[in-house]
Amino acid sequence: MVHTERLTKAFDGSSLAKRRPVTALCDVTMEVKKSEIFTLIGPNGAGKSTLIRILSTLLLPTSGEAWVNGYSIVRDGVRVRASIGLSPGGERSFYFRLTGRQNLEFFGALQGLPHRTIRQRINEVLDLVDLTSDADRQFMTYSTGMRRRLSIARSLLSSPPLVIMDEPTASVDPASASRIREYMLELKRAGHTVILTTHNLHEAEQLSDRIGLLQEGRLGPVDTPTNFRQASRQRHVRIKVLDSGSGCSGLVHALGGIPSVLRVTEQGECLTLITSDCAHTLTAALTAIVQSGLAVDSVTAEPPSLEEVYLALTGGLVKSV
Repeated sequence: MVHTERLTKAFDGSSLAKRRPVTALCDVTMEVKKSEIFTLIGPNGAGKSTLIRILSTLLLPTSGEAWVNGYSIVRDGVRVRASIGLSPGGERSFYFRLTGRQNLEFFGALQGLPHRTIRQRINEVLDLVDLTSDADRQFMTYSTGMRRRLSIARSLLSSPPLVIMDEPTASVDPASASRIREYMLELKRAGHTVILTTHNLHEAEQLSDRIGLLQEGRLGPVDTPTNFRQASRQRHVRIKVLDSGSGCSGLVHALGGIPSVLRVTEQGECLTLITSDCAHTLTAALTAIVQSGLAVDSVTAEPPSLEEVYLALTGGLVKSV
C-alpha cells in the first residue's frame, strides 16, 4: 500500500525564518499494509507533517523514493493524488462564504468525479461525518470540530483506498474527537487504509494496528501498541496497603530510595512504583512495607502505558519522588 526507501527531505534555509539548513527527514524506510491504521507519533518538529506532505505529493523528497498504491510519488504524482484522500492539519483550503455542501461540490469537481454520482457521494460522506443537518450552512459558521469533520468528508469523496489524516482531532472538543475516531475505525472496517498523525497517545493506542515513532527526522521503533508496551523494561508495580492511620508519607520516601525505582506516586492507600527491575523492586518494596508496620492488601505488576513508553523513549521521563 505504502512503501518508502531511505526517504530524506532537507531544506536549505532560504525559505526559513532562521535561514539555516534543516534536515526534516533522514533515511526513512517504512511500509504501511493494506487495511490497517498506521499512526505516526513523535515530538513537534520530528518530521511527521513533512512525511505526510511527501506521501501526498505536496513536497518532493531531496533523496529516496516512495510508492503509494503502487505509484511513485516522484514520477506518478497525478495517479498518487487520485488514489488517496487527504485531511491536512491546519485546514485553510475551504471557501468561507460557500456552504459545506457547495465546498464538497467544488472539490468533487476538481477531483473529476462524474456529475451523476457526485451528489450521491456528498450525501453519503456528509451522513458519515454527521454533517447532513449543517450541510447548507456557510463554512464560516462552522465550529472547529465541524471543520475537521468536513475535511474528513472531502478526503472520502472519491472513496480512496488510502486516507491520510494529519492530527484530525487536534483542537476539537471530546465529543467531536470521539466521533472522528469512530470514523477512522469505520474506514478500516470498510477496507480502507489510514495513515494518522497524532499527539494523543491514548488515541494512538486505541486505534492503531501499528505505530511508528519519529524523532529528529528519523524513524525509530515500528510495532503494535501492545508490543511497544511489552518491549519496555519498565513495569508499574501497584501496591495497596492497609493503612493503620499513620499514613504512607514516610513509606513513599523509602520506596523512592530503591535504586531500581524510577518514580513513586501515592493515591490514598494505593502506591504505584515505576521500576526498571520488577523482581528486585517487589522484594525491596515488600520488605520496606513490612518494616514500616503496614500490611499489604494487594500487589499487581503491568507494563507502562503507551504514553509512558513514549516519554521514556523521547527522554521525557525523569526520576521523581
